[in-house]
Amino acid sequence: MKTIFTKLFLLTLIFFNSLTVFSQDEQLLKLEAEFEKIDYKTRLNKLKSIDLNKLSVREKALVEHLYGKTYYLYNSGNGAVEHFIKAKNLYIKAKDYDKVTELSLTLAEQKRLSEYKYEEYKPLLDEAIRYAEKSNKDDLLCATYLEVGISLQKAEPQKAIEFHEKGLKIARKIKNQIYEIRFNRNIGLTYCEFLKDFEKALYYQNLSLEQSREIKYTEGVAYAYVNLASIARNLGEFEKAIKYYNIAENLKFDNYRTNFNIILYQYISDTYRQMKDFEKAIEYLDKKKVLEEIVSKRDEEKYIRDINTKYETKEKELENQELKLKDEKNKLVIYSFIGLFLIILAGAYFRISHINKKKKIAEQERLIESQKLENVLKDQELKEIDKILEGQEKERLKIANDLHDNLGSILATLKLNFQNLYSQKNKNEENGQALFDKTNELIEEAYQKVRGMAHAKNAGVIGSEGLVPAVQNIAKKIAIPGKLTVQVIPFGMTKRFENAMEVTLFRMIQELLTNAIKHAEATAITISLTQDEESINIIIEDNGKGFNPKKTAKNDGMGLSNITKKVEQLNGTFNIDSFEGKGSSIIIDIPL
Repeated sequence: MKTIFTKLFLLTLIFFNSLTVFSQDEQLLKLEAEFEKIDYKTRLNKLKSIDLNKLSVREKALVEHLYGKTYYLYNSGNGAVEHFIKAKNLYIKAKDYDKVTELSLTLAEQKRLSEYKYEEYKPLLDEAIRYAEKSNKDDLLCATYLEVGISLQKAEPQKAIEFHEKGLKIARKIKNQIYEIRFNRNIGLTYCEFLKDFEKALYYQNLSLEQSREIKYTEGVAYAYVNLASIARNLGEFEKAIKYYNIAENLKFDNYRTNFNIILYQYISDTYRQMKDFEKAIEYLDKKKVLEEIVSKRDEEKYIRDINTKYETKEKELENQELKLKDEKNKLVIYSFIGLFLIILAGAYFRISHINKKKKIAEQERLIESQKLENVLKDQELKEIDKILEGQEKERLKIANDLHDNLGSILATLKLNFQNLYSQKNKNEENGQALFDKTNELIEEAYQKVRGMAHAKNAGVIGSEGLVPAVQNIAKKIAIPGKLTVQVIPFGMTKRFENAMEVTLFRMIQELLTNAIKHAEATAITISLTQDEESINIIIEDNGKGFNPKKTAKNDGMGLSNITKKVEQLNGTFNIDSFEGKGSSIIIDIPL
């Protein structure tokens, strides 16, 4: 009776709390939809008004993503990196690989703007192309082709135009006018700066300008005028270039504004220098320096603002606790009346369910006993697998050493002796010649086979398969149809690691699987393996009974302290997100 009442009471609490959560979700979705249309300060204020504690993992990722985009658009990357990294890790945890790819493109763009070499961020773009084309999502394809095209403009301008034209077709198909404008603008820029075809450059820049004016896209108009000025400079029309630059300077838009003006003032100064008007050239260089100092000052202000935000957050938490206490008192009155009604319902429910109660208890007891037995069997199976793998590794190493050190050296010596013997024999004996030739061939063949076996056998526990197949194999072995599912999700695992690294990672995953089955009593486990150019990320999630990581650290019967030490030796990080009764998420990040 008490249990039924508690369940109904909790359902009521969830209903009331869901009203607040729904409001948060609605607020976040609205902010994402209008993000491009609002200014920097409005974006920040709206983001700060969102309570992260009431959001799901994916929603938290979106908030971090929007924070990153806000700082990124305001100052071309300053203050954005930490938010992008947090967002990417949360999106990986939420298995939203569209957003993971989008962030990879953003990080590639940031490296390009920071003057990294193309080869240093090319793997990010290659992975993005593969995923975008495989998933066939038009918006993501547009973003991918645009960034790849821009990155190739200098090294391979014709190939850059091919990517822009592919993206332009998709943008037209989905009627995304902003992407159309950006593709046309970059095609024109490539023709101007790298192919020196000013007629085509002029056509595409005018098309970009016309489209931007049509939809009142001020930022697009400004960039079009800057590019038209560049064409004019290449044609020696310096007065026209200055006119276009002045139009761009007077247009109002928010995104990248400070950095846009820094670049613009440099262009204007260069143009005046070409015109031999050195006074004006110096004037605009001074303007540029003032803006650069503002950017530097913003970095300092952000550092101070972050400290103040942490302090204000603590004060707000205390204030919220007081408000919650008052709110709880008011809610208690309402819940008391609801409780009386629930008691009546619970009584009726109790009478109806009492007949089947004993049957259910008996079934549950049989199920618990069955699960205990299966857990014992699985625990034993995991131990046996571990012993087998360890034995195989030792045996392979022993065989490799014996073959190479003993039999290999004997065969090499035998071959040398036969060659000496052959050099001393009577060369007129044709039968002896044939015998020696045949013997020498056999010895050479045996020697090469022994060398091949030694190298093959010394491949280690993972062998030629690699980490992902090994993890998939153990997942299949420990899964029980209808009782335990183990899912392996690889993303970006395109290259092999050193055998020692693969063995270490495999051992850690194997130990964590054992914990999930033996201690957490999980029925569903997910293993996510994600690799990028800088790190490998492993996330193991289960729906088990969870645990308190602080208590476990004091009396570790689960091997977690050993795993923590291994991760620290690899300069990685090991994080546990678990609460009693709510499952576990374990995240391992290893730098490459």
